[in-house]
Amino acid sequence: MSEENTSVEQPSQNYRLPQGVTLQHCAKLGIVEDKPIMFDYWTDSCDKEVLIGVRDNGEKLLVKSADEYTSPISKIYKVETEYIIITENSIYVVSAEIETKRVS
Repeated sequence: MSEENTSVEQPSQNYRLPQGVTLQHCAKLGIVEDKPIMFDYWTDSCDKEVLIGVRDNGEKLLVKSADEYTSPISKIYKVETEYIIITENSIYVVSAEIETKRVS
C-alpha cells in the first residue's frame, strides 16, 4: 500500500473522542437494534449546544435547535462520560454533560 500525503484542514478546536468502551457498546447496540450509529451531535454536545428536550407529554428528543432534533428517544444509556441515545431510527453518541430541559 502506498502512503499518500494529503493535507486535510483541521478545525481550530480539538474535540475529545468517545471512550473506547462507549464505542464497543454502540457497536453491540447497532448490531442488535439494526440501527446506524450517528456522531453528528457529538461536537455540539461537547460544546454543550445540544440538550435532551422533554415535551409536555413526557416524550424526549435530542435537540440541536428549533429546526434540528431527533425522532423520539426510546432509551438512554450512560457509559463513562457519554450517553448512548437510542431513538426510533438511530443510535446517537453525545457527551453526558448536556442538559435536560422542557421544550414545546
